Amino acid sequence: MPTAEQCKAYAAEYKALAADQTNSARRSSMLRSISRSWTALANQLDALVVIVKEEGK
Repeated sequence: MPTAEQCKAYAAEYKALAADQTNSARRSSMLRSISRSWTALANQLDALVVIVKEEGK
């Protein structure tokens, strides 16, 4: 399973790819969507770490 930090790195990578001016609007839109998905997963993994610590497991 990827870590939150790895997910954040993927999000940044896809955001940078989306900014490439040679991409079609459709491709850029999809790359931005993937970036947001990686960011959401990173946030969920960060939240899971908090829950695990709180539950002592």
